[in-house]
Order: sequence, then C-alpha cells, then structure tokens
Amino acid sequence: MTLRTLLMRLETYLGDSTCRLPRIDQKANEMTIKSHICGLFLFVGSWVDLGRKRNVKMRKLLICLLFIPIDAQDVSSLKTWENILQTPELVEYFHGIFNHLGITIKETGESFTIHHKGDSFSFEEGIIKENVDFVVPLELQNIENMVKHAQDGKISENESWRILNVLFTPMTRVTLKTPVLSVNWRRILAGVEDLTHVYLLNPSGEEASVHTLIYVKGQWLVLKGLYGDARRIYRMTPEQSLQYQREIFSAMQINTLWHWWKFSKFYKKWRKSCSVDTSV
Repeated sequence: MTLRTLLMRLETYLGDSTCRLPRIDQKANEMTIKSHICGLFLFVGSWVDLGRKRNVKMRKLLICLLFIPIDAQDVSSLKTWENILQTPELVEYFHGIFNHLGITIKETGESFTIHHKGDSFSFEEGIIKENVDFVVPLELQNIENMVKHAQDGKISENESWRILNVLFTPMTRVTLKTPVLSVNWRRILAGVEDLTHVYLLNPSGEEASVHTLIYVKGQWLVLKGLYGDARRIYRMTPEQSLQYQREIFSAMQINTLWHWWKFSKFYKKWRKSCSVDTSV
C-alpha cells in the first residue's frame, strides 16, 4: 500500500460510524479522531522521510513525535465528560451523591465543576471551593475509565466499585465534618466509634479498597490502609456505600435536627447489615 493510499483511507475514517464513540456527538468524535490522525500523519511522514534520507538525524523524528500528545489533547477532560455523562443512567447513578462536584486533573492542572441538575449535568471551568460539595482529584486514566463506563450507558457493579474507590476519600472527609459526626458528644450519641476500618468490597473478588477512619482531637483523619485496633469493621458493597452516601448527603443538605435524628436512626440500622462491633 502506498503512502498516498494509506492517507486517503485514513481521511475516510471519520465517515465510518463503527469508529465513533457511543453517545458522543459527531463534533467531539471529529475532534478526537482528527487529533490522532494528525499524529499518525506526522509519524508515518517522518519514517518515510527517514527511508528516503538515511542521514536524517533521529532528533527530527523525536520532534515530530512531540506533536502527537499536544494534538491529542484537543478535547479537554471537561469536554470529554460533558459529552459522556449526559445519559439517564449516569444522571440517576449520581443522584443524591452530589449537587456540585469539583474535579482537578493531576497531569494537566485542569479544574472544572460538574453541576447535577436532577435530570442532566452542566459544566463550567474552574472551581469555587465554597460552592462545591466535594473536590475530587483525578488522573487522566480516571477520565479514560469513565469513557469506558459510559459506552453502554450503564454502570455495572465492577464499574461502580472503581468509581466509588476514587470518590471514597474526598467524600468521606467532607461528610465526617458534619456536626453529628465531628462534635464528640454528638458522635458518641449517634453511636459512631472513634476508630473504624472500612473495606469497600470488590464485586470481582479481587482485593478490597481499605481505609481507616480515626477521630482524634476533635477531627477525623481518613487514611488509606489499616491502622490501629478498630472498634468497628465495615465490609460494604458499592450499593451499601451509595445508600449511606445518599442518606448522609441528604441530611447535610437539609441540615435540621429532625433530619439528623432520622439519619442517626438510619445509620444504626444500616451498619448492622455491613459491620461488626469489635470493641467487646
């Protein structure tokens, strides 16, 4: 196959519906695929040039390759999520989990906010910390994983575990700052132990995600891994974790004595299904 034929076939790539990302508009597909084609043109062109001119320095090829990741980032993480999250299944999955979620991307420094509108999401660049419920630090791999999760518009148990594994630490840190859990006498009244181990069970049977929650000097520490002798051990499924998060987030939003009493009642019943008291 000649280079001309190869390039002509690549030009028709965008017209192939099997190559389009599901549930993402055509404009986003074109931006994503064109960036990869551009990088491939540079790569192929450089090798052809090397074949014709054997004395070409290797640095010429390296310079061409440097352009590939730059072009491939034409679609930002914000734009990627804006295109994939607008499905009824994903909107429902995150219902009651957050209203305003801040996202930061480690590799690029990008930050944006996702607003849950009840029946859809809206997005904006940047984060105003006092206006968001949680701030979740992510890596580009997490963004790619979310694209995979959204391909069929559904969230399986394994996919739910991966999502919650990322969200667990920042969400738990915020929820533990609520008065019913952070004020010592209220914590004791609610029956919340001062040192617990939490296992987020992996439905695939692989190793669970493990955290230690420690109450010390009027504040909670959320640590990955196991530390100290736990007074209670939780082993919860993704579904049980989501149930707890929705209940406590609802109490945080309404923030009345009556709703905190309801949450305490729920909590004491809920923990019987997924924890063991080890203090006795």
